[in-house]
Amino acid sequence: MKLTVYFDGSYWCGLIEYEGFKGDYRVTKYVFGPEPKDKEVEVFVHSNLQFILDKNDVKMASDNISPVKEKPEEKKINPKKMQRKINKEKRKPALSTKAQATMQENREKSKLARKKRTKKNKELQKEKKFQLKQEKKKEKKKGH
Repeated sequence: MKLTVYFDGSYWCGLIEYEGFKGDYRVTKYVFGPEPKDKEVEVFVHSNLQFILDKNDVKMASDNISPVKEKPEEKKINPKKMQRKINKEKRKPALSTKAQATMQENREKSKLARKKRTKKNKELQKEKKFQLKQEKKKEKKKGH
């Protein structure tokens, strides 16, 4: 396990890199806020660190999404469009560390899980609304 405390431009953050239950590489970020004193970091390590790691592991387990195996069909792209796309990618800052790449991957997974949950909830709400409409329609037909 490795804890790196750094200043990200606005806040002091702690980057926690560790090995998960399955032996995989996991990363989480903790925001300290203002510059932490040595004592604050020590208290964090002794009291809060394990809770944060457990919370991250539970979140990772609940958002477990299997990767898509299908390869999308590639269609021909206009050469000018391709060149613009390449230049755009060159301007993007590259992820410099394994930790940053892992954090980005975790964000993407949780984003997909959140989208699935939202879609499911919307469909349930739509179905409830439809059923309510049908019941009202039947009540009107019954008579008083």
